[in-house]
Amino acid sequence: MEQFKPTWLYIKQHNQTGLKYFGMTTKKNPITYKGSGKYWRSHLRLHGADITTLWCQLFTNRDELVKYAIDFSVNNNIVESPVWANLII
Repeated sequence: MEQFKPTWLYIKQHNQTGLKYFGMTTKKNPITYKGSGKYWRSHLRLHGADITTLWCQLFTNRDELVKYAIDFSVNNNIVESPVWANLII
Protein backbone atom coordinates (compact mmCIF):
# COMPACT_ATOMS: atom_id res chain seq x y z
CA MET A 1 0.00 0.00 0.00
CA GLU A 2 1.24 3.48 -0.91
CA GLN A 3 2.41 5.65 2.00
CA PHE A 4 0.34 8.82 2.50
CA LYS A 5 2.41 11.98 2.24
CA PRO A 6 1.37 14.64 4.80
CA THR A 7 -0.88 17.08 2.94
CA TRP A 8 -2.05 20.62 3.64
CA LEU A 9 -5.54 21.84 2.90
CA TYR A 10 -5.73 25.60 2.56
CA ILE A 11 -7.94 28.54 1.65
CA LYS A 12 -6.43 31.37 -0.38
CA GLN A 13 -8.08 34.69 -1.15
CA HIS A 14 -7.15 37.26 -3.77
CA ASN A 15 -6.68 40.57 -1.96
CA GLN A 16 -8.03 42.73 -4.80
CA THR A 17 -10.96 40.70 -6.13
CA GLY A 18 -11.93 38.68 -3.04
CA LEU A 19 -12.04 35.42 -5.03
CA LYS A 20 -11.25 32.39 -2.85
CA TYR A 21 -9.62 29.05 -3.64
CA PHE A 22 -9.74 25.84 -1.60
CA GLY A 23 -6.82 23.59 -2.35
CA MET A 24 -4.28 21.08 -1.17
CA THR A 25 -0.54 20.68 -1.40
CA THR A 26 2.24 18.44 -0.16
CA LYS A 27 4.71 21.34 -0.33
CA LYS A 28 6.42 22.16 2.96
CA ASN A 29 5.08 25.73 3.14
CA PRO A 30 1.40 26.17 2.22
CA ILE A 31 1.64 29.91 2.90
CA THR A 32 4.06 30.63 0.05
CA TYR A 33 2.43 28.08 -2.28
CA LYS A 34 0.12 29.99 -4.64
CA GLY A 35 -2.21 27.14 -5.66
CA SER A 36 -2.61 25.17 -8.85
CA GLY A 37 -6.27 25.21 -9.89
CA LYS A 38 -6.84 26.01 -13.56
CA TYR A 39 -9.32 28.85 -13.02
CA TRP A 40 -7.39 30.12 -9.95
CA ARG A 41 -4.07 30.30 -11.85
CA SER A 42 -5.80 32.09 -14.72
CA HIS A 43 -7.25 34.58 -12.23
CA LEU A 44 -3.78 35.19 -10.75
CA ARG A 45 -2.31 35.78 -14.23
CA LEU A 46 -5.05 38.32 -14.96
CA HIS A 47 -5.16 40.12 -11.59
CA GLY A 48 -1.72 39.45 -10.11
CA ALA A 49 -0.66 37.14 -7.30
CA ASP A 50 -1.67 39.45 -4.45
CA ILE A 51 -3.11 36.70 -2.25
CA THR A 52 -3.50 35.82 1.40
CA THR A 53 -3.71 32.38 2.99
CA LEU A 54 -6.79 32.56 5.20
CA TRP A 55 -6.50 29.07 6.66
CA CYS A 56 -4.39 25.93 6.40
CA GLN A 57 -4.29 22.60 8.18
CA LEU A 58 -1.93 19.66 7.88
CA PHE A 59 -3.42 16.18 7.51
CA THR A 60 -1.45 13.00 8.08
CA ASN A 61 -4.35 10.64 7.43
CA ARG A 62 -5.75 10.26 3.90
CA ASP A 63 -9.29 9.34 5.01
CA GLU A 64 -9.53 12.33 7.35
CA LEU A 65 -8.27 14.66 4.63
CA VAL A 66 -10.73 13.35 2.04
CA LYS A 67 -13.68 13.56 4.44
CA TYR A 68 -12.79 17.09 5.51
CA ALA A 69 -12.24 18.28 1.93
CA ILE A 70 -15.48 16.81 0.59
CA ASP A 71 -17.54 18.08 3.53
CA PHE A 72 -16.04 21.56 3.21
CA SER A 73 -16.55 21.63 -0.55
CA VAL A 74 -20.18 20.55 -0.34
CA ASN A 75 -21.05 22.76 2.64
CA ASN A 76 -19.59 25.82 0.91
CA ASN A 77 -20.86 24.92 -2.57
CA ILE A 78 -17.41 25.77 -3.90
CA VAL A 79 -17.96 24.49 -7.44
CA GLU A 80 -21.07 26.54 -8.16
CA SER A 81 -20.51 29.58 -5.94
CA PRO A 82 -19.06 32.66 -7.67
CA VAL A 83 -17.07 33.30 -4.46
CA TRP A 84 -14.80 30.30 -5.15
CA ALA A 85 -12.43 29.56 -8.06
CA ASN A 86 -12.79 25.78 -7.71
CA LEU A 87 -13.97 23.75 -10.71
CA ILE A 88 -14.26 20.38 -8.90
CA ILE A 89 -15.09 19.20 -5.39
